[in-house]
Amino acid sequence: MRSIHQILNKQYYEKSSWILLLLPLSFIYFLIIAFRTYAYKSGIFKSIKMKVPLVVIGNITIGGTGKTPLVIWVLEKLIKLGMKPGLICSGYNSKATSPQEVFIDSKVLDVGDEALMIKLRFKKGNINIPIFVGKKKAKVGKALLNFYPDVNILISDDGLQHYELARDFEIAVVDGDRGFGNHFLIPAGPLRECLTRINEVDALVLNGPSKKKRLHEKKDKVFQMICGGDLFVNCLHRNRISDPNVFERAIVAITGIGNPERFIKHLKTLNLHLNEIIIFDDHHLFSESDFKDYDDVDIIMTEKDAVKCKNFAKENFWYLSLYTDVEKKLFEKMTKKLRIN
Repeated sequence: MRSIHQILNKQYYEKSSWILLLLPLSFIYFLIIAFRTYAYKSGIFKSIKMKVPLVVIGNITIGGTGKTPLVIWVLEKLIKLGMKPGLICSGYNSKATSPQEVFIDSKVLDVGDEALMIKLRFKKGNINIPIFVGKKKAKVGKALLNFYPDVNILISDDGLQHYELARDFEIAVVDGDRGFGNHFLIPAGPLRECLTRINEVDALVLNGPSKKKRLHEKKDKVFQMICGGDLFVNCLHRNRISDPNVFERAIVAITGIGNPERFIKHLKTLNLHLNEIIIFDDHHLFSESDFKDYDDVDIIMTEKDAVKCKNFAKENFWYLSLYTDVEKKLFEKMTKKLRIN
């Protein structure tokens, strides 16, 4: 059975009439964010500036757009440039209220799935990127810099709406297929802010090709991103890699991400026959009981899902290993504005 969150998220991207009943709530939400935005721009509320350049990578819609793969791509580019980046995250759906550092043995419940996934991803390359999580991003950024004074640039995974944190470069990630949905603010639509917000960001990154005309109007700030992959990593034995042709048993896809349709669609392009598809809410905290009926099949999930299963993973647990390719002009534009190239 689909949850209310999944039902609403689906309706945002389809022609739905009943969802118009939520427009009065969206108007109240609009008044709140309009006042908040005005308060920060007019100086009623103060934004806090970090000691180093700060790049915010986020979105103006709820649900998965692909910002975390872009965060990883930017971090990799900065390291190759000789920079020493640090990463701050919200630690969504975790117990992290005050700033906390993320370690490779941290628990998802304490730091969140995305932060831990990124930490483990760079561990494979023996690269130590300081990662801190917490609800107040300005405090999190200060804490990271206090512990790691050699960090010379900060990346914020999410945070376009965290105006307390002053930023030097903003990137908004947009799902190429879904775009901005029905163009309504939450809860009647997927928008966190009004569409005019895209005029203020430094760059718009399209995750996948798009036929949405509005997304191509500002050619000087639109950059294409492609996420792909056809290799699977065993969740129990990380050194075991498999291609789609190796699976001989029945396959069950299990995931709890913001845009599961994109993941399932990609699996089907690999000619995998999925015997069953199980979708949980985004950031679902998996437990061993979620998999109790699937010992005799191969389970395929995303890397973010796999992080939440690392303490009870079995040999039939696999995750899809993705690569990210982004137009290099995005990084050139960012480093030019930040004067770090």
